[in-house]
Amino acid sequence: MTRNPTELALIARGVDITLARKLREERWTLAKLQQQKIQQLLDMGLTEEAAHTILGDGRPPIPLEALVKTLFANRWVCCVCRDPTLPVIVHHIEPWAKSRDHSEKNLAVLCSIHHGEAHTTRMLELSLTSDRLKAVKVAWQKEVERLDPSAIFKSTQLMACQWWYFNHLRVFEIASELGVDITQISGFQGARSANLCNDEGILYLRDGIMYSGTSGLILQRYMTSMLKITMGHARVKNISDDLDRGTLKLLIAEGELIFIQGSYTFSNLPSKGSGEDSVSGRRHVNDIEITFVFNRNEGTSGSARNNWLRGTQNLGCLLRVNCLRRDLKGSLKIETTVLAIRSAHQELKSRDYEIGLLRSGLIGRDPEDDEDDEFQEEGDEESAW
Repeated sequence: MTRNPTELALIARGVDITLARKLREERWTLAKLQQQKIQQLLDMGLTEEAAHTILGDGRPPIPLEALVKTLFANRWVCCVCRDPTLPVIVHHIEPWAKSRDHSEKNLAVLCSIHHGEAHTTRMLELSLTSDRLKAVKVAWQKEVERLDPSAIFKSTQLMACQWWYFNHLRVFEIASELGVDITQISGFQGARSANLCNDEGILYLRDGIMYSGTSGLILQRYMTSMLKITMGHARVKNISDDLDRGTLKLLIAEGELIFIQGSYTFSNLPSKGSGEDSVSGRRHVNDIEITFVFNRNEGTSGSARNNWLRGTQNLGCLLRVNCLRRDLKGSLKIETTVLAIRSAHQELKSRDYEIGLLRSGLIGRDPEDDEDDEFQEEGDEESAW
């Protein structure tokens, strides 16, 4: 995936991703390309349409917001073949010359092969018609929306990862907002029998440490099921590899659920005498700062409270966006509520997790089949993405 401004500017003008990257690596900028002759651009591998658009005598470029949202929604792969190894181009479903439409609904991400199909006529009809392309695009974007939350839980099963923290009150609030029937969740009966919740499934929140003894295991199972069902009803955006202040504000909005894996720093906050062990969490990279506050007493184990939720750790956090703002220096500040914290999984960092999980068989099956009824870019502050 690219977040480079030059590459995005070229993609917006009809250049495929691979060529855009090649030109940028050869130190071509949009301004330099605009100074070339048409034949020079063609010799570089640009199509005639892209060359004219770069020179300013073709169609106008796709607006950045529509471009970024379309690429993200399709995970930067062709919506037809979904092959991550092929270069892609952003295609107008209804031709620009006819529609004058740069909106997301008229844009599709296609590989070079299927882009050719969309422009090829056989037996007096396009091989990849606009109606067929629209249907394929919608189907793929719906699958992408499902894959992010699904992979977060599937990788937990596959890699024996752990949930180190749940924000119990907020998770239940969101479940209620989404109309989740809590009493039908796996783990409810055990939690009710252990007197951890009432008949409606609402937890009895404790003062002090939430998880201890055998009841802690029952509670963790209940909360894991609760979070999984809640995420299944809500859209969760894994933006772990999209932390760029130039485009991120186009991808997320206040009130949305996001998942970000990476390095977090936890700092103790002054005690307010309430018995809570208040902590601030912070991730800072690429002039983006993500912050939240939580109660360490809600950590799911002693190792969570005494190790994983202290100092600097590589973790994945499920967050609800409360506020997006830029400070005077241009840094993007994202104030959030943390809903859950889990151990890291490398494939979740890049959103390329489907390859490993497909091989394992954990993605591709109906989610219900897996229910367990038994108990870097330049400027990064990290060494690599």
